[in-house]
Amino acid sequence: MEVVTKRITMKTFEVRTLGCKVNQYESQALRERLLRLGLKESRGEIADVYVINTCSVTHRADKESRDAIRKLNCVNPKAQIFVTGCSAENAPEKLKSLGGVTRIVGNIQKDNLPQFIVSSSEGISGGRLGISGFAGHTRAFLKIQDGCNNGCSYCIIPTLRGSSHSRKLAEIIQEARDLAANGYKEIVLCGICVGAYGKDIALSAGLVKVIGELEKIEGLRRIRLSSIEATDVTPELIEAFAHSKKLCSHLHIPFQSGDDKILRLMNRPMSSDGYRKLILSLRGIMPQIGITTDMMVGFPGEDEKSFAATVQFLKEIHPSRMHVFSFSPRKNTLAFRLGSTVNPFIKKERARHLKSLAKDFLLDFSRAQLGRTMEVLVEASPYRDTGLYKGYSSNYVKVFIRSAEPVINKVVTLEAVKVYADGILAGMSRESAFLDTT
Repeated sequence: MEVVTKRITMKTFEVRTLGCKVNQYESQALRERLLRLGLKESRGEIADVYVINTCSVTHRADKESRDAIRKLNCVNPKAQIFVTGCSAENAPEKLKSLGGVTRIVGNIQKDNLPQFIVSSSEGISGGRLGISGFAGHTRAFLKIQDGCNNGCSYCIIPTLRGSSHSRKLAEIIQEARDLAANGYKEIVLCGICVGAYGKDIALSAGLVKVIGELEKIEGLRRIRLSSIEATDVTPELIEAFAHSKKLCSHLHIPFQSGDDKILRLMNRPMSSDGYRKLILSLRGIMPQIGITTDMMVGFPGEDEKSFAATVQFLKEIHPSRMHVFSFSPRKNTLAFRLGSTVNPFIKKERARHLKSLAKDFLLDFSRAQLGRTMEVLVEASPYRDTGLYKGYSSNYVKVFIRSAEPVINKVVTLEAVKVYADGILAGMSRESAFLDTT
């Protein structure tokens, strides 16, 4: 069927995004489609149309989504406000009751947003559902799949996004080519369960095949994976890491807990010993790999013994970065039936403890980089107060750089000089630290 792309004039729009990389990708795809239809991006001015792409992973995310609606309704009471994303799927009536909302659009209907925004029933789409750029970012996120089959007892996202479903490999390759042609040197492959790519379309080792195809793209320097379950870090994927010249030596593996009792209650796919063996295997092949993670505190049943086991586990694993958050009971999940059995004060203390550990782990990993040369994609303009650029290494170390030459969106080879802020300072010791610039 032929895609209808009809230009609509006059309206200005702004897309606000909360939550994960998949949401950010989907917002960029919507932005490009609206621009193709002739709408104009407001760029900080009051807009005629607001789209709020919401998140519902925790109660706090739901609250932030509601707050965003209220704020934009105050900014321009006459504006049309379209609310989409996971919170729109989870609690549409609650969001509608806030007032000022033109339409609630759940995840299933998200692709129809352009048609709703231009108030048309003529099949208007704004063209294909891909992206050619990533506004405000040096790295581009590329969604390869959606949904999840894992069934973690605390997580509502599978209910809101459905079972795992993969995009066509040809679409992914073409989109990556477009991004590389438009100057993007790093692509982050993302999905709700990125490691599940291909399983629903009978594509064996699907994620490895995506990586292999992207390796061939001229101009694309780096491929990074977003969060991936430990069970999806297969021998084939580890082999790809060992031989790839473009795959970043970084994995974000959400452990959530280091205690086997809690992992079972969470219905997590691997035991703490399984995690240990996997990390040992990865570091045996890539000693400098960055292992980052998510850790939850206060899950029902987490007693002092369970928390102590988690602390010991983390001291053994020593992740380079760690996101710590408290259990948030979500209706329609198995964990909701368990209640919230951990005292809120104890939750806060445990979170504080893990965040303190996270700072120590980051410092240790930063120190381990000193004296090494590393390739860094420079992502941010010089800070006003320091004059330093900022970028990230392949193994996801934040790197601060002093350079007299403009180096935004360049991959530069540097020597790590000293620990600085929440990363390292590089390229300061001698001018020849810039060994290669592209």
